[in-house]
Amino acid sequence: MNATQTEWLVLGILDALISLTMIGAVFLAPKHLLFGLYVPEADRGSAEVGRIRGRHYGALVAVWILGLAVGVAVGLWSGGEWSEGSPEAAFGAALIIQIGGLIPVWRSGRAQALRLKQARNWRAEKPSKIVIDLLFRQRQRLVGNGWFLIHLAIVLLGAASAALHWDVIPDPVPTHFGISGEADEYSPKGFGAVFTLNIVQLGLIGVFLLVNMSIRQARQQLDPARPEVSREKQLRFRKAISAFIYALSLFVVVMLGLGQSVTLYGWPTERLNLAMIGLPALLILAVFGFVWYVARHGLDDVGSSPHVQEDEAWRGGFFYYNKADPALMVEKRSGVGWTINLAHPLGVLIFVGILLVPIAIVVLAAIFA
Repeated sequence: MNATQTEWLVLGILDALISLTMIGAVFLAPKHLLFGLYVPEADRGSAEVGRIRGRHYGALVAVWILGLAVGVAVGLWSGGEWSEGSPEAAFGAALIIQIGGLIPVWRSGRAQALRLKQARNWRAEKPSKIVIDLLFRQRQRLVGNGWFLIHLAIVLLGAASAALHWDVIPDPVPTHFGISGEADEYSPKGFGAVFTLNIVQLGLIGVFLLVNMSIRQARQQLDPARPEVSREKQLRFRKAISAFIYALSLFVVVMLGLGQSVTLYGWPTERLNLAMIGLPALLILAVFGFVWYVARHGLDDVGSSPHVQEDEAWRGGFFYYNKADPALMVEKRSGVGWTINLAHPLGVLIFVGILLVPIAIVVLAAIFA
């Protein structure tokens, strides 16, 4: 098997893992929600709800197969046969179809859920009382923000090493490697070519730190019927997701550091090829495992929380906009974790800031290149 065929195989496996993660995240979604809509307990096991979920899973599989077929066609068209085609073009085309296809699939499923909600007159029963733990934030055992200094130290160490070894860094600098380990793209040695990955590392650390800080500030969702049980579940959930965010940040920083070392110092790529290919796959499996853990232990179960009746505040089931809610961060209705209240004065600023991070990284890299 030559290098191109190996790349076809590796990227094909990676595409399958990404698709399985997306499908698995939907499969493990909370049972009290259907496309962002609250489902009363009596209807959660109904045949109609099951059919809507089943059609959605089938549509996701169909989109994955379609994306795979389009990707293979693009790859073969670019080279004539699979031993000579472009696996990177195939991978990109497949992801565009598979990720872009999620939008119409979601809209179709949500439309069906809305019709069922109207037919069944689904309404969340408003609790007679609301429970708030005044010491909730003090009880949280999250990863301290100071621990992110370790990640910062790794970045500074990498940048300092590059500065001290400037004379031994090749010119031009290799900026892309194929599966075979051979460099196939180069850039003139300069600030951007040498330190771009450090800039990316700093930007991502900032994003992960912001997410960790937002976990502490997210609103409570205590079930009045069982406040102590729901409190412990939320505390465990927040601790787990904080640890996951910290580990993910460290993972990304180290992976980018390895890439920088290979680029600047000529480290043997043969030994790192498996790591650079296997680490993204391991990351995807870790995300899937985390979502499974949360769903398996019911850590995202809000019970009869007063916030379950907020269907109207969720635009499309994804975006939360509620001027009456003073909370900045609220629990997501799709996926795991929290999202921003876009009606909060800081909500839009944070949302725009997150979008600007990758744009700023690209612009800075272009300026300093």
